[in-house]
Amino acid sequence: MYTKTEKDKHILFASIRLMICVGHADGYIGNKEVDQIHDIVNAEHFTLKERQILMDDMDYPKRPEVIVEDLVDLTQSEKLVMMRKLYHMALIDRKLSPMETKEIARIASLIGISQEKQAQVEEWIREGIAWRERWKEIVGD
Repeated sequence: MYTKTEKDKHILFASIRLMICVGHADGYIGNKEVDQIHDIVNAEHFTLKERQILMDDMDYPKRPEVIVEDLVDLTQSEKLVMMRKLYHMALIDRKLSPMETKEIARIASLIGISQEKQAQVEEWIREGIAWRERWKEIVGD
């Protein structure tokens, strides 16, 4: 049994590893994605072993199935937050590639998010992208 803090750290660690999978989905992990992962890792208190695993994943990403196998039981809310984080990673470069979308859907299925919920989250993400683009039109950037 995990304490809340241990569980949160375990979820964050798995989320980062899955973000790396998404970052590699389009063939390579870009500088913005690498910087984002470094920022997250440096903001947390990970052990040397955990940091080594994450850095190894950056060069040699694992299959999401392997990462999800070790995941603690998640609530529906925790699963959806994890899915949102994966989209956040995919959108670091301001574009969402079909390969990234496919990888996120695959991971979401692996962690037990229904197709209906996945569709709701994806629609919310797409609305957010459109909302951000509309702002750019307003300010003229």
